[in-house]
Amino acid sequence: MNLKKFLFRHSAVIITYTAAFSLLMFVSVARPGYSSLKNLNILSVTAAILGFTVLGQTFVILTGGMDLSIPWMFALSAFLMASLTNGKNEPLYYVIPLVLLVGAGMGFVNGFGVAYIGVAPVIMTMSTNIIFQGLLLGFTGGMPGGKAPDALRTLANGTTGGLSTLFLLWLLISAAGLLVFYKTPFGRNIYAVGCNEKVALFSGINVKRTRLAAYSICGLTAALGGILYSGRLGQLYLGMGDTYQMQSVAAAAIGGISLAGGKGSYVGAVAGVLILVILDGFLSAMNIPPSVQKIVYGGALFMAVFLSAREYREKIPKGQAERI
Repeated sequence: MNLKKFLFRHSAVIITYTAAFSLLMFVSVARPGYSSLKNLNILSVTAAILGFTVLGQTFVILTGGMDLSIPWMFALSAFLMASLTNGKNEPLYYVIPLVLLVGAGMGFVNGFGVAYIGVAPVIMTMSTNIIFQGLLLGFTGGMPGGKAPDALRTLANGTTGGLSTLFLLWLLISAAGLLVFYKTPFGRNIYAVGCNEKVALFSGINVKRTRLAAYSICGLTAALGGILYSGRLGQLYLGMGDTYQMQSVAAAAIGGISLAGGKGSYVGAVAGVLILVILDGFLSAMNIPPSVQKIVYGGALFMAVFLSAREYREKIPKGQAERI
């Protein structure tokens, strides 16, 4: 009986992981060598970087919001890191904390606008995304460039015990994130705000502060993703964070996190990350034309968001203004 309850309660997550494993098996048959340790390590690095952005997005979505400013928080953080280190290892010990603080600050701006001024999350984060883009263009003079320090490149591309170091770091930070979600009052507040804002408010939860913290965390993880991605690439370019805008939302939706907020788990979002990375890798490995890749990938993103949006419409009373 307990097993049945467990399976029913976590059915969405189980289905998502089953889908990820089935997709990997299918791709391995269609493309021999795809599941080799070397290729899996390459995929795991891609998954880790996306996973960092999804972790922050999960905090925001669970409160009933959405952060569309991830791309340029991501890129701005990477360029700031490269500029402050000038490609040298020595400044990293203070530059990385500083850039992470800047990322949290950018998220703070989003959270303040949403929670305290009352701007709709989509409008607020789209606006700041454009502002951050303008800041970066002014910062770089519109000229792409910048080099990541060698130590960062080693971290992003190295292995530990045969597994990608970046992947192991992602697992460690994900475990910390899950502890926050399930073992801290703040994590419970995140779910409470997303489930019912009024009930959370009457329960003594500071709704505005909770939202502010969620967006600040999202900015922090976007900055972390940008720093590590710069190490992965070595050479930076403008627009390097563009793909993470809807990927972070889609991975959460595929993993069973409701866009209405208050329901879902980052454990499921991890499976969503794996599905997106495997699908993207498969399309590239099969030498499918870029135009077809975009159609297939866009269709997958649409279906993920559409299925989650159905639950959103069922939860929101008719006539109530949308929060996202």
